[in-house]
Amino acid sequence: MPKKPKMVNPFLTPGKWYKANLHTHTSVSDGILPPRERVAQYRRGGYSVLALTDHWTTQDIDGLSDNKLLVLSGMEFHPPCADPPGGWWHFVALNVPRSFKLVENIPAEVCLRKVRRAGGECFLAHPSWCGQQFHDWAHLKDIVALEVYNATCAVHGRPSSESDWSVALDRGWRLPAVASDDCHHKYDNDVLESWTWLKMPRLSPEAVLHALRTGACYTSCGPVIRDFRVVGNTVRLRCSPAAEITFIGPPGLGTRRRAEPGKTITSFTFDASGRRAWPWRYVRATVTDARGRRAWANPIYLS
Repeated sequence: MPKKPKMVNPFLTPGKWYKANLHTHTSVSDGILPPRERVAQYRRGGYSVLALTDHWTTQDIDGLSDNKLLVLSGMEFHPPCADPPGGWWHFVALNVPRSFKLVENIPAEVCLRKVRRAGGECFLAHPSWCGQQFHDWAHLKDIVALEVYNATCAVHGRPSSESDWSVALDRGWRLPAVASDDCHHKYDNDVLESWTWLKMPRLSPEAVLHALRTGACYTSCGPVIRDFRVVGNTVRLRCSPAAEITFIGPPGLGTRRRAEPGKTITSFTFDASGRRAWPWRYVRATVTDARGRRAWANPIYLS
């Protein structure tokens, strides 16, 4: 089990919410749009953070940021993995310098350490799409987060890795979740579809990495989570109009509230006083809107 920084509840943390896409492709690798057009697209979409993460290469980001949009240098890289045989890991490195290089076919652990020594962090991208389960990546100690939802993988019917994120949390990993577009196309399918909200005191690369390390974020494909907290034995969540809100704990522990047909809900309060299994070690939440779009809150740890 990796040693992780203490996770915080971003809804109780000072700062502002910044909308981020942390997995982005351009024509530098296999994306359609050139970097400046891709950046302009996300600026128009209201994003505050955009990481350019082309395959095996960084790119020049000079002049792409302004006081409203921070553009990060990144890279997606694919070292080989043992299971499934002949497969590859997909990692996204954030905040690596333009000069940063990785050699293909070296072990994943070596790559992850090199990124961290260069001042960056990595998250594991779309393991479900790759056919990888928690037991396959349980040895990877140097990942900062897991991509729980990937918009481009939705085209293939495997957008969510929530199940294995749950297993990791149950095994004691304090691992935040992110959601990303992994955009390749010009407009449809995987553009402006999913994002990570980062709670930060300022718009800077250092603040982005700190928010990921501490779980000061939540992820969404549409719903807005306005508040999520535990007060005594009571779990409370407020959100944009939703069809369903679910609280999820360790195996066997969870509860949900559904809206009546044709109506929506904007809050859920669960009083667990007197419950035999309380206190849970952690509780996390999902919000589903009437279109089936979801948001995921990182766990609040209770012990």
